[in-house]
Amino acid sequence: MQACELAGFFRALGRRVIETESCFWYNPSPFLFRTLPVHRLVDPSAAEVAKVLMLGPALALRYPRTADKPGSPGGMYVCFNRDYDLHSQSPSARSHTRRGLARCRIERVDFDYLAHHGHSLTEQTTLRQTGKPPRRTQDDWKRFCELASRIADIEAWGAFVGDRLAAFIVGMLVEDCYYMYLQKSATDLLKSYPNNALMFTLMKLKLACPEVGHVSHGPRAIEASEGLHYFKQSMGFEMQPFTEHLVFNPLLKPVLLWKGDAVVNGLARRHPESLFWRRASKALRMAREQMPYASRTTGVI
Repeated sequence: MQACELAGFFRALGRRVIETESCFWYNPSPFLFRTLPVHRLVDPSAAEVAKVLMLGPALALRYPRTADKPGSPGGMYVCFNRDYDLHSQSPSARSHTRRGLARCRIERVDFDYLAHHGHSLTEQTTLRQTGKPPRRTQDDWKRFCELASRIADIEAWGAFVGDRLAAFIVGMLVEDCYYMYLQKSATDLLKSYPNNALMFTLMKLKLACPEVGHVSHGPRAIEASEGLHYFKQSMGFEMQPFTEHLVFNPLLKPVLLWKGDAVVNGLARRHPESLFWRRASKALRMAREQMPYASRTTGVI
């Protein structure tokens, strides 16, 4: 699948998609735009940034640049290892993967099946990781599955404990990157290690395909949990460093960075268990770090 086809998929999902010279941009949430494909490091011109801010309309843009560019340190989970196997994992992950393979059945599933059985796992995973239910409704999920079923380079794989779906991954081949776009699992079946078994099987399978240059689990999220970060690295992913660049709309930047900063930081301190407010606080801190020194000290932007 080429970038233009991926952009068409996100448009069909109802996302706003804008094309510039460097890449495509889409809005994962209202007024925030990120780049497509996610595995590309980009360096858009000022004109491209202005175009997305204006046409979005966008309050903020986030995009990954090469590690030598100014900005906040970030990273992409990648694996290029053609000889990927159990020896590629940490000792603890290897033990868990063996147990998962013994307890789980791994197979490709069609999107009609996933439309009926996958949303519950999405809800459970989101609640575990954020403490809140997902924004995507059951109808949204069925629409996603129906659209994904039309594209040959998007597929779903499941780990089953008995007849129950314990975990699933929706993956897509974009250019030469096999991107694990979604990975969700049932809370009460985690002790069967379905995530280990499923991820291992899929990584080993895809890295043996000549058309796949590497497998990616996407960028590390702002304020990602250490447990999730450790899990991905223990399974054989490496961090490909990049610079996380955050651009606010200049018309709103003074309000967001000075008045909004105090409000968001206060909410993050009041609700330390909330991943949303921790991420919002860090995003504002990143933006201030990327401002010129004079602007940071005077508040003039």
